Amino acid sequence: MKTFRFATISAAVSLASLVSVHTVLAADTPVRINQAFQSLLYLPLYVAQEQGFFKQQGVEVKISTGGGGAQSWAAVIGGSADFSIQDPVFVPKTRENGGKGVVVAGVQNAPTIFVFGKEAASLQDNLSLLSGKRVVTSPQPDTTWAFMSYLIKQNNLKDVKLVHVAIGNEIPAVAAGRADYALAAEPQVTMAEQQNGLHVVYSFSAAQSWYPFAFSSLTTTQQYIDKNPQAAQAVVTAFEQASRFIYKHQEESVQIARKYFPALPEAVVKKAVQREIDAKGYPENVLVSQKAWDNNMNIALYAKNIKAYPSEATSYQNNVNAELATKAKAAVDAMGDK
Repeated sequence: MKTFRFATISAAVSLASLVSVHTVLAADTPVRINQAFQSLLYLPLYVAQEQGFFKQQGVEVKISTGGGGAQSWAAVIGGSADFSIQDPVFVPKTRENGGKGVVVAGVQNAPTIFVFGKEAASLQDNLSLLSGKRVVTSPQPDTTWAFMSYLIKQNNLKDVKLVHVAIGNEIPAVAAGRADYALAAEPQVTMAEQQNGLHVVYSFSAAQSWYPFAFSSLTTTQQYIDKNPQAAQAVVTAFEQASRFIYKHQEESVQIARKYFPALPEAVVKKAVQREIDAKGYPENVLVSQKAWDNNMNIALYAKNIKAYPSEATSYQNNVNAELATKAKAAVDAMGDK
């Protein structure tokens, strides 16, 4: 997969621009963030809210749930939300139709999809073991279908049969013997392991050519940024703080996750969050790199979710605002361990 250069801002950033914008805003500015789903993949959002990072940066965030990526992005386009969190592919899709969305921060920076099955043998360095096997994915063109189909093509795998089930039905399909393996995200992966005796045998995030990957991103419009530059910077800086907090304070992060997923056993939440951390799913820095963008666009093009890549409508330069994330990194670096 191709790698591109990513833009950076000038190193000559004044110290005044690095301090919390809370001192600049007269009062907490209301900000509406719509998430596609309530998801462990979006833990930086919940950490930023519960640890008070949004407040610290001078914004009052209200979180709503769209029920899907298209719905969350539509909330931004329609004006009922200021930001959304979902697969960033909706931004270039909008641009292909004349819109002007923009990606401002990574929320999930790795392709954190895993393969589990009844057999314990690792597939990580021996994908030939998939030959003659049945693998559960969601229906075309959903994510797990695209990932598995692309993996088969990428590695010229033979005699792999895909079994399509609705999201959430992966574990029963394998447990009942309808398939040998299944693709899923957390917490289904840990539930399969801990509650059903299945084995995690492959990580897309661990495959060098797949990482990094712009899997879930914070998105908005350039119009919002132009009208609300301080609030936009505040939100991105809070996400930078939250992502770093997760890596430094894992136990506290697990407790925050438990608050948002009270129906899940603590052991499941703890292991799921740890797996995300081990896979570097949560970004160590919220800047969406050109390689992460390129990896997503390659899959999006394969799944026919975009018309062309690269193109003016789908390019990194036209879809990713690197300035806010770069300033956020500098700001949080200046805070040290505070």
